[in-house]
Amino acid sequence: MANKEFSKAIKRIRSNNKFTMQEIADQLGVTKGAVSMWENKGVVPRDDILLKISKLYSISIDDLLGNRVEDEIETVNKKLSYIQRGLEQLDDQQIQKAEKMLKVVFDDIFNDDEGEDDDL
Repeated sequence: MANKEFSKAIKRIRSNNKFTMQEIADQLGVTKGAVSMWENKGVVPRDDILLKISKLYSISIDDLLGNRVEDEIETVNKKLSYIQRGLEQLDDQQIQKAEKMLKVVFDDIFNDDEGEDDDL
């Protein structure tokens, strides 16, 4: 069965890295024809090759195969982006104030020393 998401992922990896099909094939120890089948017909390679692609290009196998709940991820990312855009408009003093407020409200999240750079 063809997997269009895998096809898109391989094309995107190749395009982003400016690799030819032959270069990807050489890196993965497969033929150029195999890469062509992945890209053009959505043929999914064996598990060992999927794992190699995942490790070599730092992409999860779930992402390669399109096994994600996009709506949930997109909603969370939109909310976080909205909050981040707002915080980016604050000056240093306002950011420190926001951090203190967040620590009070979410003390169970901010209980480590990672954000203890109050002298910024």
